[in-house]
Amino acid sequence: MMSAVLCFGWQTGAAFANSTPTAVVELFTSQGCSSCPPADQLLSELAKNPDVIALTEAVDYWNYLGWVDDNARKENTARQQNYARVRGDRRVYTPQMVINGRVHVVGSRRGEVEESLRSVASGAGRLSVPISMEKGPESLTISIAERPAGASDIKDGTLYLVQFNRQISVDIKRGENRGRSITYHNVVKSIMPIGMWHGEAVEVELPLNEIHKDGHDGCAVLLQADVGGLPGPIFGAAKLDLR
Repeated sequence: MMSAVLCFGWQTGAAFANSTPTAVVELFTSQGCSSCPPADQLLSELAKNPDVIALTEAVDYWNYLGWVDDNARKENTARQQNYARVRGDRRVYTPQMVINGRVHVVGSRRGEVEESLRSVASGAGRLSVPISMEKGPESLTISIAERPAGASDIKDGTLYLVQFNRQISVDIKRGENRGRSITYHNVVKSIMPIGMWHGEAVEVELPLNEIHKDGHDGCAVLLQADVGGLPGPIFGAAKLDLR
């Protein structure tokens, strides 16, 4: 995993070309959950949509059932629990999709997922701070636009770097999904803060060798509000293929 501290350049007044997606979908799933494969399939379809940043975040609380999910991270479980704390509903389950850090829906219910995506894309929960990413020979440059005029609901935020593997196939030999072969997409391996955003246009430069060294072939950035130190609404996001 990448070290907790990255050396990077942070500059104000960054130029920006608008390429804003409409939604970030985080699927909290587990190889030990019999209800999850339909949601995993739906996530794989969303991952092909250029307007959606779809992320698989495997949790570890089903491992006791007899199949240890090798994609699971305790950090994903904590992130899911923290979303529930911010919402105040204590709803933690699999398969759960959290959209733009704001609303959750059962990840296998296609109609409800599609309706939630339409709702956040057209309403106050949409991603409204444009972000772009550009890969150079030795560095990755992230450009964040300024706070949109009149957007009083968009507060200061934290910029997170998300590292993922674009595709992982697993033959499940034990547990409730025994005998299934499942392909997971955009499997998150690390989410780490790389800076703060205070409403001004900025540019962040990261060393590419640090991002590549653990074998990840995709990354994303999320601009996300902090709610009492916990993850809140996502204001902007971007994704990049590192192959």
